[in-house]
Amino acid sequence: MDSLLVMTLGAFVLVMSAVAVAGALAYRFLPVIRRERLVPEYAATADSSVLRWSATDVWWQRLAEAVGRKTAPREEGNLSKLRQRLAWAGLHSPNGVRIYTGSRFVLAIALALAYPFAGLIIGEALPNTLMVSLALAYMGMWLPAFVLRRLIARRREAITLALPDFLDLLTICVEAGMSFDAALARICNQPDVTKNPLYQELTRMHLEIGAGRPRAEALRALADRCGVQDVTTMVSVFIQTERLGTSMGTALRVHSDTARVQRRHRLEAQAYLAPLKMIFPTIIFLTPAFFLVALAPSLLGFLAVMNGWGQ
Repeated sequence: MDSLLVMTLGAFVLVMSAVAVAGALAYRFLPVIRRERLVPEYAATADSSVLRWSATDVWWQRLAEAVGRKTAPREEGNLSKLRQRLAWAGLHSPNGVRIYTGSRFVLAIALALAYPFAGLIIGEALPNTLMVSLALAYMGMWLPAFVLRRLIARRREAITLALPDFLDLLTICVEAGMSFDAALARICNQPDVTKNPLYQELTRMHLEIGAGRPRAEALRALADRCGVQDVTTMVSVFIQTERLGTSMGTALRVHSDTARVQRRHRLEAQAYLAPLKMIFPTIIFLTPAFFLVALAPSLLGFLAVMNGWGQ
């Protein structure tokens, strides 16, 4: 009983230590449970602003920024295109271009040297060192671009899904007698919408208008930052309504109905494509198991009969 108790306590301590170490590592490195995300929302957003950026205080960002100063594109056209893609992903920091470009080169060099360094650690030359190093370097150059494309696609999807709800709220506020700027400020001040990228860009547009930027120019800048066709159409409706002097409430009512119908059509199209997307996983993962369960008894019986005939 004493040895069993010692083994039980030892297993408990081992599991507890593993869970504690895993939790500490996750708390340190995973962005979803960092310290600032555990702060209450009112405290986290009290001193934050969509027009303020914090300095790069992470070591890899400082390294990538230092490399990016030497490797960033010099042509203004390439710089503007890269800034626009970073803005579509929600990265508005002035140092974003240097960090993105430097991270590609740093990651390519690190992955290219990882394979030969692994050979030095184990004490023997690894096969195809040059080819594998070049492949890893290419992967390092391609990986940040892939992550950027995924961020852009995810952000565009979030903006597209949130647009009909925003138009409904704006229509209600305008038809209740509020001006466009007052309705926009009322919607953006809601605490439960601050994390959506559409409302973040609308808040920035509202602050720009309050700072003296012309409304038409601020609306066009909003469409450029979002990079979504539905937002561009909405901006065109707002500008034309203001220029022609027509009723804003009527235009918002028609456009909100159209945006809601388009969102329903997108969801229906995704629902129709779901069975087609499930065909390949079903064939790859379920069909071999099905054939194994269905044919294994017959194959075993056939092999037993063949062995009996052979004897």
